[in-house]
Amino acid sequence: GKDVSYPFVSMQIASSIAQISRVLDHSGVTPQLVSSATTPLSDLRDHSIALLGGYNNQWTLRLLDPLRFRFAPDHGEFIMDRSNPQAKWERDHSIPYSSADDYAVVARFRDPATDGWVVAMAGLGRNGTEAAAIFVTNPHYLQLLREQTGKSFSNRNIEFVLKVNVVDGKTGAPIILATHTW
Repeated sequence: GKDVSYPFVSMQIASSIAQISRVLDHSGVTPQLVSSATTPLSDLRDHSIALLGGYNNQWTLRLLDPLRFRFAPDHGEFIMDRSNPQAKWERDHSIPYSSADDYAVVARFRDPATDGWVVAMAGLGRNGTEAAAIFVTNPHYLQLLREQTGKSFSNRNIEFVLKVNVVDGKTGAPIILATHTW
């Protein structure tokens, strides 16, 4: 319910930005931080992009829409699986937000609309987004992903769903629930 004139950034998202920026800086890449609400497609073309956030990021919703794991467009806030329509990951709304497990989609793929690589780290909520950023910036978790998929994905597209326990508003360790490579 917040619009572009309300620049709220949670601690979890700030932590995610810091983690990703640190990894990029260590790799010699200077990141540029921009708001999804004010960024046109032309600014996303011809270079790699990292997207943070799910329902609060219009580019995440648009670019993940054709993939296997995506955010439900109009039927509530949950992650759906095109290959298994019965699969649905959503927060438990019967318990407080600060105690409800969160879920995230992480995807790395070559996108035809931008003609570049896209890395999306997108939670249903801020804890899911933070868990996704923790996952992609931690060699231990990336090794677990390699072991689970049994594949090297250095030049492959990959997407996966994560679950994260949330305790007193704090993000726990991410757990891989589903993967897909192509």
